[in-house]
Amino acid sequence: MDFTRFVPIFHPFANYGMRFLYHFMFKLDMQGREHAPKTGPLLIIINHTHFLDPLIPTSYLRPDVFPMAKIDLFEGKWKWMFDAYGAFPVRRGEADMQAVKHAFRLLRAGHAVLMAPEGTRAKTGGLQQAHEGVGLIASRACVPILPVALWGARDMVKGMKSLNLVTVHVRMRPPMIVQPRETKFTREDISNITDEIMCSLARMLPPECRGVYSEVEGFAPRYLVPYHGMESKASGKSEVMPLTN
Repeated sequence: MDFTRFVPIFHPFANYGMRFLYHFMFKLDMQGREHAPKTGPLLIIINHTHFLDPLIPTSYLRPDVFPMAKIDLFEGKWKWMFDAYGAFPVRRGEADMQAVKHAFRLLRAGHAVLMAPEGTRAKTGGLQQAHEGVGLIASRACVPILPVALWGARDMVKGMKSLNLVTVHVRMRPPMIVQPRETKFTREDISNITDEIMCSLARMLPPECRGVYSEVEGFAPRYLVPYHGMESKASGKSEVMPLTN
């Protein structure tokens, strides 16, 4: 498949439909949307407390956002919808290299990939320990990383029942990129990169939503640098860093 031209036909129609429905489901308070690159490879990182959390960035940011979703969603009666939208499955709780390679192919083609590094919804609302797949992709793909923090959707049903729509808050900060280096990143480096990405996300959340990443006041990244003004190594298909064993 030629990923350079692949944007599912269903994608823009689904996005329009979701944006229309949101008006009846909640009030949207979105800030920082101007930080999202409109073209080129992009790794979008979100926290996950509600089923709507991945759908809001995919429907508002740009038409070629491909979400990574748990494999269970592709085994039920709604499989056709996720396939038609361009979502791709990941096996939770294990190193799913098929999902990682698919993410690389999409990034290499210049698309945006959305990930929820926690792997599953946080029932308490606070951030959980992230899986290292996000650090692996970020360190090897050398593409801009856009953290998107969301909160408020957990109260949506309660608000709809009382006919008092809740506000869903969305915050974005300027994209970052992993500072390239000549030597290969170690497993410890990848773990640290993962934590830095999650701390960047946690800083935009209210303190009660930061969970295991609550100690962010003195956060000073060592691996991540601002993307603005830097040339991404993934600007062309042939320049993306290969996935090695």
